[in-house]
Amino acid sequence: MLKKHRYWLGLFWLLVIFVSPLPLIVTATQGLKGTVNASAIFGTQIGTIAYVWMLLVTALSEKPRWLDRLIGLPEMYFLHGIVGTLAVVLAFFHSELLLSTGMISLTGNIALYLLIAVLLYSIFFMSSWLTGRSRLANNLKQRLEKVFNYEVSLWLHRLNIVAILLVFGHVLLISYITAISAYMFWFYLYTAITAILYVSYHFIKPLAFHNGTLISNRKLADNVTEIVVQLKHHVHFRAGDFTFISFPDEEGMKEKHPFSILQYNRKKKQLVFAIRNYSDFTALLDKVKLNSRVKIDGGYGRLHEALEEHKNQPLVLIGSGIGSVPLIAIVLYYVGKREITFVRVGHEEKDLIYEDFLQGLATEYPNFNYMSQVGRLSEYQMGKLADDSSFFLVGGSNQMMNGTMTMLKKKGVKSSNVYGEKFSF
Repeated sequence: MLKKHRYWLGLFWLLVIFVSPLPLIVTATQGLKGTVNASAIFGTQIGTIAYVWMLLVTALSEKPRWLDRLIGLPEMYFLHGIVGTLAVVLAFFHSELLLSTGMISLTGNIALYLLIAVLLYSIFFMSSWLTGRSRLANNLKQRLEKVFNYEVSLWLHRLNIVAILLVFGHVLLISYITAISAYMFWFYLYTAITAILYVSYHFIKPLAFHNGTLISNRKLADNVTEIVVQLKHHVHFRAGDFTFISFPDEEGMKEKHPFSILQYNRKKKQLVFAIRNYSDFTALLDKVKLNSRVKIDGGYGRLHEALEEHKNQPLVLIGSGIGSVPLIAIVLYYVGKREITFVRVGHEEKDLIYEDFLQGLATEYPNFNYMSQVGRLSEYQMGKLADDSSFFLVGGSNQMMNGTMTMLKKKGVKSSNVYGEKFSF
């Protein structure tokens, strides 16, 4: 059940925030206690926590598949953002508490300035935390993205690695720290593990990415494009999964972007995506020529796990706009096998893609109920859907999902019976 998911999620937070820095904190404290540098214990402790958290943030950015299936990639990215922000805050206080000179000061200060700059940039350009709450900020972001596009943002984000290397050198320059052999053992071990993960993800894992060819590229609406990718080999995807795809030969599309899979035809080895033309990457989709190379990393996501954990309950899907894509994939997989109610809304009629197809499925399968409308669901409609014996999956913008989940819970649906993957990356 989702209680199990929340248990693993809570345990992971505990391990990341509190347990992981302990070996270095303990050894640093023991090594400095009773020495002339004992006054530096507290500053060293918070600086150590900041470094460990920076390493953890780097490790999380490599998207370990086992962790995605356990707690979900959106939760990992949320953790990435929170822990990364806290690490920068601690690094700032560390610099204020422990004054230094020469190269020690220079390496530490440059690293701190880089971390602060990347943090502020990421909050504005690579997260919906600010731009999703302010129309003015969102409009400004869209204008600036003409220069600071997704690929530029990713490269700027990698300045975090430069900052970590500077911190690594900063520590090696502090003689009273390097004299603590137990501390340096953990320091080298944590750094080496992170370096191995980073090198593996950026230089070894790409060799295992799935290769494909674009065989279809058509408009479903004026702001939605459907693409079909022919894979070279069979790949294991599950209903509700998403992947990261890139077009390595297309300018501005060489970095991977996440998109939900609409359908995977295992027999034909074909992947179908329905993608809203919104960002700099997706705005170029219509110009990609047939037979272009496609690189695919995935699948990711734990919608399938959530469904299997509630396989004995009727299924209610509530989707909005392009957020309905993974829900349609779930319908295609489970129709005729489970009792499904699918409610879909859109801002305009054109947002209701594949409408005729879904209406046809509802006619063909008596255990599949489908309804759609333009405009949000009313409180009365939500109340009629809110049956606590059912399991609810919600898909849409983060704002829509938050509102829908809150309303369902107000109507008596337990938190353990409501789930959705929120994308902020």
